[in-house]
Amino acid sequence: MSAIATVIAARIGYERRGYGVGIRVGIKIGTSRAYDVALVDLDQATQGRRSMNRLLALVLTLAIAAVPWPAAAAQPGQGVVRNFGPELATADCHNPEGIAVDPSGNLYTAGLSGKVCVVSPRGALIRVIPIAPGPAGVTNLLGELFEPGQGLYLADIADFAAGGARGRLLKLDVATETVTVLADGFLAPNAIAQDRHRSLYVSDSFAGTIYKVDPSGGGKTAWASDLKLTTTGSPPFGANGVAFDRNERFLYVANTGDSTILRIPVNVDGTAGTVEVFAAGATAADPALLHGADGIAFDVHGQLWVCANQANQIQVLSPEGALVARYSGTGADAMDFPASLVFHGRTLFVTSLAFGHFGGKLSSFGTPFPGAPLRP
Repeated sequence: MSAIATVIAARIGYERRGYGVGIRVGIKIGTSRAYDVALVDLDQATQGRRSMNRLLALVLTLAIAAVPWPAAAAQPGQGVVRNFGPELATADCHNPEGIAVDPSGNLYTAGLSGKVCVVSPRGALIRVIPIAPGPAGVTNLLGELFEPGQGLYLADIADFAAGGARGRLLKLDVATETVTVLADGFLAPNAIAQDRHRSLYVSDSFAGTIYKVDPSGGGKTAWASDLKLTTTGSPPFGANGVAFDRNERFLYVANTGDSTILRIPVNVDGTAGTVEVFAAGATAADPALLHGADGIAFDVHGQLWVCANQANQIQVLSPEGALVARYSGTGADAMDFPASLVFHGRTLFVTSLAFGHFGGKLSSFGTPFPGAPLRP
């Protein structure tokens, strides 16, 4: 129930006050007794419709002011990584990989439980949405993308290609919990981005391919394939996190096993250009640099924020590809294989996958700048 709806009575009293009429307005909230909050003098000459309109406006204003609105969630400290939200190491929500946010600030985490767990802006678990498996008989969810008016897109890696190419790209209507299969036949669908034409781009970590998918369905087509999108490293995930820059000149791709950030030019006709290395990591001088590059996202200044999952850090690259910042929690707030990240205003939310063991959690911290729009 909204705060305004909690005002269940307004008392208007009249009292003679010299040349005019005094109108005393009282607001009753909930089950508390009515109390006087204002006294307004109305000149007799101005009584009538205009006076009543003014009175009604006053009553509404006073009602809003009097209602005990809940305090807004505190903005996290800039750069201070803290655990956020409910315990996710449960049968319903364990090992979260993907994360998305809606305009109201609700977070959607998805992972190896095969369910989508919805967390409120204040950190409460408010819904659990199971996703039925496809031909593989099992659901394992990775990347997510929420687009208002469209739905929540989900990458289902299914049985991790144990039985062949049975991964799926799904769209979830969060209101009705209806799931639509947009494309299937992936080896390892991982992360999702959308261009200004609403076409979806899905990384396949085992195929070394970026697929293009029409959000209305109709299957997938290979948009870019290259050896640079594959890996011989560990974990054996090549193309992973994907994000367009603000002008949609490049699609940026994290290669997890190679600890690199790649980018693919978008040609005028929408086709893919030659894959190139934007930033190389895990160097001899800095072994933790981009180590296990996973989920990625841009801020409004064109800096690229990267989940370095094996370094247990969030690392920030300048528009030129230079490392400019690192963030990591300490003690109980330390991240555990950070996999995906999403901005909501000046707050960054991160999933910890807890790769290799049962667990997982959410982290958050304040950032100097807001995130860039997910769709250019």
